[in-house]
Amino acid sequence: MKKLVTTLLIAAIGTGVGTAMAADNNAPSAANNFNPLNNPSDPAKFAQEYRDYFYKNFPQIPHDKYNMGVYAFDKDAFSQYQDMMQFPPQDDYIAAGKKFWEDYRLPNGKPLSSCVGDAKGLRAKYPYFNTKDGKVHDLESDLINCQLNAGVPKDKSLGSKKGYKDLANVSAYLSSMSQGLKVDVKVPNDPKAVAAFNNGKHMFFRKTGQLNFSCADCHMYHATQMARSETLHTGIGNTTGFPVFRYSKQGMFTLNKRLFGCMRDTRTIPFKQYSSNMLDLEYFLAYIDNGLEINGPALRK
Repeated sequence: MKKLVTTLLIAAIGTGVGTAMAADNNAPSAANNFNPLNNPSDPAKFAQEYRDYFYKNFPQIPHDKYNMGVYAFDKDAFSQYQDMMQFPPQDDYIAAGKKFWEDYRLPNGKPLSSCVGDAKGLRAKYPYFNTKDGKVHDLESDLINCQLNAGVPKDKSLGSKKGYKDLANVSAYLSSMSQGLKVDVKVPNDPKAVAAFNNGKHMFFRKTGQLNFSCADCHMYHATQMARSETLHTGIGNTTGFPVFRYSKQGMFTLNKRLFGCMRDTRTIPFKQYSSNMLDLEYFLAYIDNGLEINGPALRK
């Protein structure tokens, strides 16, 4: 991502952001013809128009393959992926997460499942809008809050720097227990739920940071194009594989951590992890992914 930022910054100073992108030979480039301000605030209508944009610009990608990220349209990347998956690096993280899930006990002696439910299919239930507290919940924040509400000190919780490894591991295990199930995120008929979706949409399209980029700049308007050696994936299928093992970083990344990193790399001050803005962005992205199979923990470069 740092290489991408450097490349795009040079291009922006010189001849415009678009010159930093070289179209992938295997896919057409998308025209910058989608203005979110002209699209409906109704989640279902917006999501359909949003998806139609990709279906029109990238007809070579079947809908059910969008959960593969760049591997759905980049033959070289898919070949590398197949080689890496000969010995899946995710397996060790899944095993560690399973052990944590089964062995860990809250101060009251209860397991994490006492807060969030059984492991099988749990990941598929997230994120969701809780009409009782008027907030979006994702899996990791519920696991963290389970501990905090049970009396675990914040600096010893899964939300702490020291606890992140266990959080990523248990998230990987829970994701593996929902593989094959389909994303089915609902926006209730509640003004606050619709507002959360639209705030997430705003987070996706807003320009921010010293580079004045938005998520849409890379993953919509320049999707499938190249930035140096990296191919930019599309704006559909961003949530199905998380947490993901990033080969370049040799570690497991939750979706919230990845979003935080993207914001930081565009030289902006990121929102606090698991803040309402971050959770609303996850909510928006997951709703867009409805109907796709969960395939996490996935492998990405």
